[in-house]
Amino acid sequence: MYSEYLHINILTALMTAHGLRHVVVSPGNRNAPLAHNFEVCPDLICHAVTDERSAAFTALGLSEALDEPVAVCVTSGSALLGTLPAAAEATYRQRGILVISADRPAAWIGQLDGQTMPQQGALGSFAGLSVSLPEIHCDDDRWLCNRLVNEAFIALARPAHPSVHINVPVSEPLFRFTEPGLPSERFIRYSRWSPELCNALASTSRLAVVLGQTRSETDATLTASLSKRALVLSDQLSFRGLSFTDRMMYLLDQEGMPSEMMPEKVVYLGGNTVSKRLRRWLRTLPESVEHIVVSEDGTLHDVSRRTALLVEAEPQTVLEDLNMATGCPDASFLEAWGRLEARIRRAHEAFRPGFSSMLAVKLLAEQATSEGEVRVYANSMSVRLGTSFDPHFIHCNRGLNGIEGTLSTVIGDLSAFYDQTALSQQELGGNLRILLLNNGGGAIFRAFDALKESPARDRLVTASHATGAEDLCRLYGITHLKAEDEESLREGIAQLASVKSLRPVLLEVVTDGEEDMRLWREFYRSLLNSDIH
Repeated sequence: MYSEYLHINILTALMTAHGLRHVVVSPGNRNAPLAHNFEVCPDLICHAVTDERSAAFTALGLSEALDEPVAVCVTSGSALLGTLPAAAEATYRQRGILVISADRPAAWIGQLDGQTMPQQGALGSFAGLSVSLPEIHCDDDRWLCNRLVNEAFIALARPAHPSVHINVPVSEPLFRFTEPGLPSERFIRYSRWSPELCNALASTSRLAVVLGQTRSETDATLTASLSKRALVLSDQLSFRGLSFTDRMMYLLDQEGMPSEMMPEKVVYLGGNTVSKRLRRWLRTLPESVEHIVVSEDGTLHDVSRRTALLVEAEPQTVLEDLNMATGCPDASFLEAWGRLEARIRRAHEAFRPGFSSMLAVKLLAEQATSEGEVRVYANSMSVRLGTSFDPHFIHCNRGLNGIEGTLSTVIGDLSAFYDQTALSQQELGGNLRILLLNNGGGAIFRAFDALKESPARDRLVTASHATGAEDLCRLYGITHLKAEDEESLREGIAQLASVKSLRPVLLEVVTDGEEDMRLWREFYRSLLNSDIH
């Protein structure tokens, strides 16, 4: 029988899944549930060493002799510190050991309770990774625990082979051993990119490639070529060209996904995606779909919560190699997704918004770009509008997705007024053009119907205001243009692109936030009524 604590059982199950066989155990009370699990698990061999310092060096010696990872398990408090010399030695010898420490619940730390101290990170720079497992109370806790243990073993397996620390808080009672077996846990494999792996992916008949944000745009020709052999889902955070990914996900949400559109494998490259619907789609695919994440530095980003393989490689290299490899794509799979995209493209081209923030971005997107011109979008609604209408590569701060520092070519009113001191910089010249979408607050929050009933919505959530930009422009010596209807908007967009100026030019488009959101909802509803054929 195993411990009643699921996080300890998950750790035990994944230790064996990742090929760990030997555990050196030092005695203690708090780590007794761990010691029990390791002793009764038939796939683990336990070695008893009383002193934690000697135990950790014993683990290092076993690792050296067996040429495989070895763990050392200690109780809470200063016992963990005894493993530091061996963990440091192992890291510098690229023969990292796995240090597993039992811990008291976080609420007890710093409260004069015995054998309690901040344990996560206690090995400092000598641990390539330090994680603390959650005690499990919900599905998110379980996913986090599984991911953290997999991340720890992936860090242990990387080329530098640093020591790794897994901290395990355990609440009382400690000695309940009620589980007849270990849980079936997701095992995330780790690999470097190789020709063999490339060929295995390229031979997948229904391959989906998801492109997240990249530091520089992916070559559009490469993306178009890859689309002939795989489904490519992205937005303009990664390549040039209009993307209909979010709207495709919307229709699949509303109408369901035919079996012929189900991928066999999904490869995720790059960083963030704007579309929440895309992330939700990835997380709800059947378990039979294999998820592969490509990471340049070997860090796991488990966007789908289904990752089965982490590949350390440059995303651009993977795209280029997949494009060159031979394969036999399923024509019906690609044709089905192609029909859906064509349907959305027709609806997109037919939609005619009235005076609004949407029309402002659409008109700007239709303007030809000059040599060296870079369009930078702010955040939230302006980025969503940009990825819906602007075929250019989208530059934006979507790392943490905050509004700080986002004063830029296309910008929302709250971001602009928040970041207004950026306009005081003396280096700003006439080549800076700003489209300010002023709809009286954070209009995107008006999309949440449940928020309508809250008295805090307008003043505290959307930060409704009646502020204009004219005085701000006068303060910083910026040319101010203003549009309050469709005619002045079209004139303003033309001026913004053509007017000669030694100082920045700002076009303020004053719209109604409720109307902006009504049009946004209508834009998506129009897809449902679009011609399927």
